[in-house]
This record gives sequence, structure tokens and C-alpha cells, in this order.
Amino acid sequence: MALLVKLTILWIIISTGRTNISENNVVHCDSSYRVELKESLTLQCSISGDHGYIYWLRGTDTSVVPFIWLEEDVGGEGYGEYNMTDDGALVISSASLHHEGVYTTVVYISGVKYEATTEVQVTIASDPPCPTLNTLCNTKCLSKCSVEVFGDGEIICSIDGSRPKTAIGWNITSKSGISFTVHEAEFRFNSDSDTWDTTLGLDYTIDADAGEATLTCVALLRDNWDTSEATVKLYYDIGQDEPIADEGFTILLIVVILSVAIAIAILVICCLVRWRHQKSRKEQKRFNEEAETGEERVPLQEDSKSIPSKDDQWRDLSLISLLRELYGKECFIKPLPWDEPLPISSLYTPCNCKIDQRQANTEELLSPEFQFDHNRVLIIADLEYGKTTFSKHVVDRWRADGDKQDTILINVLLKEVGEHTRLSEYVFHMLPPEIAITVGEIENILRRNVCHVLLDGLDELPMSESLTNIGKGAKPDGSGKLKNEQFELTVSHLLTGNIPNSYGKVNVWVTSREVDDTNPRFELPYAKVTLSGFSEIQLNEYITKVSQHYLWSRKSEPADSTLGTEMSENGKGYVNADEFARRITETLEYNEISKEFATTPLLLIMIIHMIASKIVDPEGRMKTVELNKLTTIVQMVITCLESRYIQKINERKHIPEQLKSLEETLGKLAFRHKLEDVFVCTDDISEEDIDIALAVGLLCQTKHVTGKSGNLAVSSFSGVRFYHQYFQEYLAAKYARFNEEEISLKKIVKSKDDDRTIRLLQFMAGLYHSQLRGVLEVLLTKHEMLNNFIDCIYEIEVDAKQEETIKYFKKYIERSIARGLHNVRYLDNNYHRGAVSTYFALCKRTNIKTPIVIFSEDDAIDLLEHLALPLIDDLRFYGLNIGEDSFVRIIEHISRQDNIPTNIQFISCVVPEKLSDGAKKRIQSACEQTKLRITKQNKDATFGDASESFNLTTFKWRGMKALWM
Repeated sequence: MALLVKLTILWIIISTGRTNISENNVVHCDSSYRVELKESLTLQCSISGDHGYIYWLRGTDTSVVPFIWLEEDVGGEGYGEYNMTDDGALVISSASLHHEGVYTTVVYISGVKYEATTEVQVTIASDPPCPTLNTLCNTKCLSKCSVEVFGDGEIICSIDGSRPKTAIGWNITSKSGISFTVHEAEFRFNSDSDTWDTTLGLDYTIDADAGEATLTCVALLRDNWDTSEATVKLYYDIGQDEPIADEGFTILLIVVILSVAIAIAILVICCLVRWRHQKSRKEQKRFNEEAETGEERVPLQEDSKSIPSKDDQWRDLSLISLLRELYGKECFIKPLPWDEPLPISSLYTPCNCKIDQRQANTEELLSPEFQFDHNRVLIIADLEYGKTTFSKHVVDRWRADGDKQDTILINVLLKEVGEHTRLSEYVFHMLPPEIAITVGEIENILRRNVCHVLLDGLDELPMSESLTNIGKGAKPDGSGKLKNEQFELTVSHLLTGNIPNSYGKVNVWVTSREVDDTNPRFELPYAKVTLSGFSEIQLNEYITKVSQHYLWSRKSEPADSTLGTEMSENGKGYVNADEFARRITETLEYNEISKEFATTPLLLIMIIHMIASKIVDPEGRMKTVELNKLTTIVQMVITCLESRYIQKINERKHIPEQLKSLEETLGKLAFRHKLEDVFVCTDDISEEDIDIALAVGLLCQTKHVTGKSGNLAVSSFSGVRFYHQYFQEYLAAKYARFNEEEISLKKIVKSKDDDRTIRLLQFMAGLYHSQLRGVLEVLLTKHEMLNNFIDCIYEIEVDAKQEETIKYFKKYIERSIARGLHNVRYLDNNYHRGAVSTYFALCKRTNIKTPIVIFSEDDAIDLLEHLALPLIDDLRFYGLNIGEDSFVRIIEHISRQDNIPTNIQFISCVVPEKLSDGAKKRIQSACEQTKLRITKQNKDATFGDASESFNLTTFKWRGMKALWM
């Protein structure tokens, strides 16, 4: 027992694991898991309460995109390599070493975000799985043997090829006439297999004419805290004992019998599960066939919600009421795929639009005057400009307007239908199965009332045949027309405007992306409405609504009183929407990357919600949000687009793999064109992939004007291009990461140094490409590329990898970069300012000297106050107009640094000749414990011009001899 305790302590010392405890009692995970290489592992976390969607991330930073999630189905970039159970547990089917690390699960419960972490350690069992001894007798696992010795000697116990390290020790019993000395354990790392070899030696000395001792080498198994051992009995001269019989065969037989029993049990269970699954599929198939063979359904019992049949008016009102109830479940939006759906009534904000050629607001479309004057409307907008969101808003307004009892609104998703689908049939499939009503009865109700039909997604109509079975009961006859087509309202009637005479007023609104005017799907006449996004006032209104929603959805009280200064209690919640909205606006203004997506409402809204979800920490305090890395934001945006596409598709099983293949195809195209433009050669990609990429939003169509129709230009589609150049560069970087043997990034960088190539390298850094070091070396050796190098270092996501990379370039940074000169530029760019701050902080942490640092831009003074300076010989300010306050601020900040520059130089700068009394006091206070060497010169002193130094006692400049650098 004493030995086991010692081994336990030794294991704790050498263990590299760590414990993470959830900060809440709602979601709890075990602190760590261990799994054998190539075995499966399930990370099961307990969740208290009814939860919404569940997400898993690598590491502890919840700002990164989840690699897998459970919504209606499992999705995410990690799906396939990972999986999830129905209760949100993460499954690693075949563990490998790259699965090691910290995992975080994020769960939403009643709008509140909870998270918990756990750690995975991949183990490798030694071979053999027990200690071995360098003796001449048999020392198999769990065996014992006897050895006769004839003098002093050494026995070595070893256990090879284990991961992590294995603690071993000696247990000596029945000792007489022999003494022992135990060595220190030795550990040797095998880089080829990422395993450890452990050895523990023991010297024995003969002290008498005869003696014996039993030696047991014990290894502590980490999986279950059990031990494995190998034993040898030493004897000298007389008193030999016969060797103990080998027990290995008996143990092996027991193991074989147990393994066979377990295998049989598993086989029986699998057969039962397969039988039940097949039975369930047969029952579902039979139900679908019965539903398609006729219109009649079994009436409900008396307590059901069956539509009454007292009279036509009563049945009309009942159907309208039921549709309003059904649409209530759809009037939600989901800006982020890993967030819970949000009610559209809380967040919808009107945006600008153009009605034909007149500027207007989308609220005008809902006015009675507009709807009276226009019964056919085509709503046009580019990808992600809010067409579907506007349709949901129209539906929500109709639901809330109880006065319109004679109007039936039907929202048709065109991706789910065909052109010959009957409107009554579409409504029939919307209703719950227990509602006793036929397609013909619905047809009569539609004829008796005013119908407002929303056809959402005209551009998605060609996808319908492969995505749905709706409408297959209405097949064309030999002439290509449907039976009774002249009497039954179909999607084709709605698009062409040929409404059967038996119907009353039918308003038709169609949403679509840009249309080809030479091949119209929606026939004139109609009013053309083009959505054009938010104005600044409308954007601020939306941010305010987001702030109110996020604050009112937080039901837990703040952890301490500090929140009271920022969010005051107001009866129903802790609300200070103005401060919350101000934080979002400031973060957006600071974020250079989000400005690239500012013209696309949905992408901008995604970023707003990303920021809003991080402003309040789990304790209820507001915090500053840093969301400024190029790779992180673009990866999030693409993940959101792909997730929205998956949610739209009914058959989702193979979609994630299809999207991965699509990304690789587009990335290869980007490299083939060397990022010269964003246009895609359609000869290199299949039509199916183009359709999917257009539907996701990775590609968009281009148009050119072909003529005029009256005062309007007529245009047609001319090709496809990447929706945004950032998408092209990111996909190219992702492709290069997985096809390293085909691509030499160093050659690309040596031949090109334009902005697009540099952004490609930033994405490569964010994805941590294996060729990254070679590429960064090129940047450091090329003229004026240091600032690009800094941006790439900033993009590396993991702090440890940032430090590892920058240490690798220590000699370049200290000597090779123009003799250590760092000319820091482009500080008017907020992204680069953040990169510079990170770069200097890394140099400081890793003790890397940046010999000469030059600031030549006005923004440098403000930036300096937020920098942690590394070791610097000369800190130079070049060509700046520096007032008294700025001059004093520079001195104050530098004097507070841990690393004080050897020289502070103002070259060709305008600096104050005399200082006010207040400025003198500030400098005197700052320099009480610090001596600074400050000089100025009109030109670089290297050329021999005279310089002046600043006296910190007299606060005056005095002449001095030229400084040589």
C-alpha cells in the first residue's frame, strides 16, 4: 500500500493533465477523460433542465466557431470525424493524438448560455502491457520465476512504448543475505511514436554465504489505478525454492472466455436494434403511402381540434385561425446557427428599398394603400439582404392582425414545390395529420376568401424536384397540363398571373435574388421592389432591439453589485440597452473586417449577434469584446451560411460531406486562377456544385445589360464569381492546407506580394499551415514586409503556437530585419493596431529584442499607451508634429514600462522647446525612479548632423555631438 501511495504521488508530479471545473451547476462535465489510441470515446456532460441546442468547441475560447453541434440534426465542420448522441454527448469514434486537448460544450437553456470544459488525453498501452525484467528466466505478464545468482549484479525493470509516462517502482520482500540500491527512474521520449520508455534499475549485493529475496517491479496503470507487475526470486548458494508455476495460461483462458461472451451479447443487441429500425421504417412508409392515395383522413374524436362543418363561414374562420397558429411556430429568425431562434417581432427593423424607381421604406409595402394598388409584387435582393426575413415579418403582421378575418395568407417556400403544385395541396400538407379536411375543401375555402400568397425564393424553384415529394400526387397528363388545371390554383398560375376565374382577389408577392430579365419566371405586370439594406439610423435601431432582447432574456441576477453601475434593475430584468448598444456600435466601428460585410445585412447582423453574445460574461458583468481576427470572422460567416443552407434542405444526411467537397473544389479553382480575380470558370466546376454554391452564398451570379424596356435596363446573367474575395482567399488557404505536397507557398510569395496574396498568408496563419514558417521567412527577408509578418503572427489562433512561431524567428527579428529595424506603419487600420499590440506583447513574453522601432504616423502616440514594450535599443519617432501633451504622455507611458528603451529619439519631429509648469511636474513625477535618454535631431544623426538631448532636470534641450547608431 505504501508503494501504491508513492507511485500515486509520482504520477501526479509527472502528469500533464489539468482539471477544469464548470463555473455553473447547470452543465457539468468530468474534468478529464482518457482513451486508448484508435478506441472510441464519449464525452458525456450532465445538463440540468430542458436545453436547446448544444455545441462543442476545441479549447476554452467560445468566440471560435463550434466544430460540431446538435440542432435538429448533427452538423458542423467536424461532423464525420466526430459525432454526437441525441443528448448532446460528443463521440470520438477513433481516437488519435490530435484529439488530445481541452473541449468546451456550450448549452443554451431558456436563452441563457452555459458552458463547461473537459480534457481528453489519448493513451497508448505498452507492449507488452506490463513491466519486463532483464533476467534469464521467463518474465511474462503476471508471471513469477526464480534465478540463482553467483555474485553482485543489476536488474533493470522497463516498460516501453507507453503514453503518457508510466510510474514504476520496486517492492522487495523476504530479504535475507542480500542488500539492494534502487536507482532513479529514467524516461526516454520516442518522437516517432509519441510514446515514453521507462526504466528503473536496481543493484544487488551479496552480504552472506547464503540468502534470498523476492523482487517485484510494479507499474501503476492510469486507466483504473490498478497495478501490473513482474516478479523474480533471487537465491544464492543453498535454500533454493522451486520456481513458481507459470499462471499465464489460466489467465489467458479466462480472458478469451469473457471476450467471446461479450461479443455474443453485442451481436444479439445489434440484431434487435436493426429489427426495430426496419420495423419503424416499414410503418413510416405505409403511413406515407396511405396519405398519398386519397384526400380523406380519419376524423378526430370529440376532444380533437378538427375543423367544424357547421357552415362555410365557420370553416373559413377555423382554417384561418389554424394557419395563424401554425405560422406562430415559424416566425423566428436564427442569425447564428449555434444560437437559439429569436422571435422576429422583437428584432425586425424596416430597411430601405426602391419601388420601381422611387426610394421608399419596407413598411410602406404593408400599408393598405400599397396593397390595394399592387396585387403583384416582385421583391428583389441580393443574397442575404433579408428577403426571407421580410416574408416572415409579413406573416407575423398577418398573425397579429386579427381584424383581417376574410384574408388568408399562405407562405409558400418555392424550394419545396414544383410549378404544378396546387396551392390547396400545399396547405393540406402544412396541416397536422389529425385535422380532418380534404384538398377539395381547402380549395373551396380559398375561392371564397381574399388570398395573399407569398412565394419565397423564386431562384430556388429549380431545386424543388430533388428536394421534396410535395405535388407528386398532381401529375401532368399527356398534354403536359394538370387535370382540372383550369379550376385549381397552382404555383404556375400564380407566377404567370393566369388566375382561374373561380377565385376572388389573389395578391401574389414573390421574393427572389437577381433575375435574368431575358428569361423571366414571374410574368409582368408587377411592382418591382429592390431591398437595399439598412441606413445608419435603421442599423442603430436594430442594434438597440438586439440589446434589449439580450438583456431581457437574461433571467439570472448579477453576481455582485458591480453590475448595478451598468445595468439597473427594472422590475422584469436588468436593463441598460443604451450602454449595451453603445458597446456593440463601438466594437463594430473598431472592427475593420466587419466593415467589409457592412453592405450585406445578414452578414452584418451575424457579426452584431456574435458581439452581443459576448458582451455580458457568465457573472452578468459587461466586458470588452475582441472580435478582430480575419480567419475567425470569415470562418464564422461561412459556417453560418453553410448552416443556414443545411437547415433549408429537407434531406441533410450527406450535405456536410457535400459542402466539404464543394469547398475543396472552389479552393482549387482559387489557386488555379492565382487569386487574380473572383470570377469562376464554369468549365472547371459542375452545374450541381454551382447551384449549391449559389444557394449557400459562396458564389453569386454576374449580370450585364443587354438592352432597355422603356426606361428600365434589361440585363441577363453572364457568369458566376465568388460572393466576396475574402471567401475566395479563405477557401484557397483551406485547400492549400490539405494539399501541401502539391503547393509551394514560398514560390507564390516570392513572385507576388499584393494585398490578396498577403491575405491568403493571413488565412494560412489562422489555419496554421505546415509551410507557414517558410512563408513567414520570405516576408521577413523581403523589403518592407515586416508589417505583413506582424499581421500573420496575429492571425495564429493559439497563444502557445504564436510564441512557438515567434521564437523560431528570433534571430531574424533581432538581426536580419534590416539590422533589427522595425518600421511600424499602417496604424490607421484598427486591425493592424491590434496585431502590433499582440506582436510586441509576444516579443516581451519571449524575451526577444526589437533593436530599433520607428513610429512615423500620428496614431502611434495613442497606440503607445496600450503597448507592452519588449527590449528596445532605440525607440524613434520620425516626422511627427508632437505637442506638449503628446510629448509628456510619451514620457509617462515609457517610464511605466518594464522594459525601458535605451534611447528615445525624435527625428525630423516638431517637439515643444519649452514646457509649462504642469507638464514639468508630470515629467518629474514620471521620471522619479526612471532615467530616460531623450534626443532630437533634424535629420538622421547617421549622416553626422548635430543632435540635442533633453535634460530631465532643467526640462531644456541642449546641444550634443552626433549620435552614431
